[in-house]
Amino acid sequence: MEAIKHYIYIALALGCFLSSYAQEDLSSLQQRQEIKLVIKARAQKDKILLRWGPNERSAWKYGNEYGYIIERATIMRNGAPLQNAEKTILTGGPIKPRPLSEWETIVEQNDMAAVAAQAIYGEDFNTDDDNQNSVMQVINQSSELQQRFAFSMYAIDQNFEAAILAGLGYIDTNVNENEEYLYNVKLALPEEMLQIKEVGLFISPSDNLMLPNPYDFAGYYYNDAFVLIWEYDGLQNFYNSYDLEKSEDGINFLKVNKVPITKLAETEVSGISYTDSIPTYEKKYWYRIKGKTIFGEMSQASDTISVIAFKKLLVAPEFKENEIISDKEVLLKWDFASYEAWKVTSFDLLRAENAPGPYTEIQTDLDSEQRSYRYTKLSDINYFKIRAKGIAGDYQDSSPNMIQPIDSIPPSQPIGLIGTIDTLGIVQLSWTPNTELDLRGYSILKANRPNQEFTRLNKQEFRQSDYSDTVNLKSFNEKVYYKIVALDNRYNESIPSEILELERPDMIPPTNAIFTNYEVQEKGILLSWQNSASEDVVKHIIYRKQIFDSEQIDWKNIYETDDATISEFVDEATSPENKYVYTIIAVDASGLESEPSPPLSASTLPVFIKPGIKGLYANVNRELGEIRLSWRYKMQNVQELQIFKKEIGNEFRLLTVLPPNRKQFSDERISPNSTYSYGMRATFVDGTVSEWSEIEVKY
Repeated sequence: MEAIKHYIYIALALGCFLSSYAQEDLSSLQQRQEIKLVIKARAQKDKILLRWGPNERSAWKYGNEYGYIIERATIMRNGAPLQNAEKTILTGGPIKPRPLSEWETIVEQNDMAAVAAQAIYGEDFNTDDDNQNSVMQVINQSSELQQRFAFSMYAIDQNFEAAILAGLGYIDTNVNENEEYLYNVKLALPEEMLQIKEVGLFISPSDNLMLPNPYDFAGYYYNDAFVLIWEYDGLQNFYNSYDLEKSEDGINFLKVNKVPITKLAETEVSGISYTDSIPTYEKKYWYRIKGKTIFGEMSQASDTISVIAFKKLLVAPEFKENEIISDKEVLLKWDFASYEAWKVTSFDLLRAENAPGPYTEIQTDLDSEQRSYRYTKLSDINYFKIRAKGIAGDYQDSSPNMIQPIDSIPPSQPIGLIGTIDTLGIVQLSWTPNTELDLRGYSILKANRPNQEFTRLNKQEFRQSDYSDTVNLKSFNEKVYYKIVALDNRYNESIPSEILELERPDMIPPTNAIFTNYEVQEKGILLSWQNSASEDVVKHIIYRKQIFDSEQIDWKNIYETDDATISEFVDEATSPENKYVYTIIAVDASGLESEPSPPLSASTLPVFIKPGIKGLYANVNRELGEIRLSWRYKMQNVQELQIFKKEIGNEFRLLTVLPPNRKQFSDERISPNSTYSYGMRATFVDGTVSEWSEIEVKY
């Protein structure tokens, strides 16, 4: 039991605990008539695998005590319906959990089987623990029966052999490929003890379809870990869990997860994620995933992806507003990006007499959490840098931060600053000269954004009132900003001039827009994106192409918007079971286009329900003692038409199965003064069915 508790705690910590079976109160379920058995099947060569289970804990307990009966009816043979269905009870007697002695071998090899066996046969299933977490405390407040039911259903979902031992799985090997069967599973329990809905399904050994490959698998490095994501909801009908495999050479892969990776709660997104630790930085790793069915089948591996993690610092610290306390003392303040802060081991403070340096260390190994320092040896002019040292042995320095104590009257603010930029990127600046007698000269300051810290361009002050500079016309910043500062002989700085804004000739296309998410919906594919960060963008355009095996389709413009607040679009012009690729570009005011965003691929869902039978009509002929049904249906690839019948107060039962070309049917098994309901649906060669059509007739 201790080993099982330990395994359960691991499952909880990974979010892989509890099954998808409902866990509601028995009385409320009975009132809504929702207590039922859920059955699934999978066709393999020369056999059919069956799995079923109750959706309520009391029904599960009765199933362990009374067992289940599997009834099989042969409906079709060689493509034609049988006049009389051939029914047989596969199990002989009710199927119950196997004796505990038969579990010994699998329990020693599989933890999931051990959990299921303990849930069914264990005398005590109390999962209390001295070190239990808050999740376990909530669970332990429920009944022991609820715990047994929940853990048992989750465990056998992960191991088909355990499901068979638990009396909730069966392999039918007495099958023929040219036949189609209707399986019906019943709880071998008197009806007066529990009302439970019977379930059944149609399947043929020829329905041995290949499992689809997992898709939309991607990974990235974030906050000292690898985050792997992939599509989950789109393949939920096939796989209930996944295995993640990792390789150091792209050839040999080993499984990463110790417990199945699954998503047991509905979320707003259709994907699932897994976080893996990073053994070695600056090294490439390869990942892939495999889906696992409730019958123990594993899919082919997904496409392989590769990721690399870097320990080097990617950003530099930045000085904030400093506090000058006196002519000798200042409180320096700085900040560092939170998402990179985990890489910082310490800070060093450096000082120089001028912006270019050289800089000397005045304080080393400041704590990585520290964001301020009081300096008490100010000179008339001081330049500071804060250096962040990283875990990889590298470092990043801030921009220079000038501090000058207030010890005299500075020069007046320079005025009249004007300038131009030509098509070669040459800047010409001029301004009105200052008139102070102790004027030492001017400093020219430049920035790419008005709220950015300005950088000094000239190394030494000069007395001229004009200046030449060059700018990079390929910069993503559309504008450049200048201001000038006057200095006196004591290096007292004036108030900076008004900021001069100059616009670069537009030769740079806008930055990329990028898709951030997508969601496959019934009405189409919902695309979400992050708009281009360029300020002169006037519109965004989405292109799409459809992927076929045999031909290549050109990109098609499907959506344009000039509203910068829009970042979502639903592509409704899609078809079921198709794969599409999308890209998005940004266009600026000069007509320049950004690079296309990385392509986003999405597949639409298959259509499982086809249109229903039209024009269902009933004609009562009391002289002939019959009810004649007629209809029309023109869908292609119909395999058969099924007619169901019921009297008031009873359930629908299969009345007959007809070939797809039939247009009418006469029912003579009727009684006077009776009301009947007829239902029809079509089944197709690909296993899908049509919508239900129903009519009520009084005879």
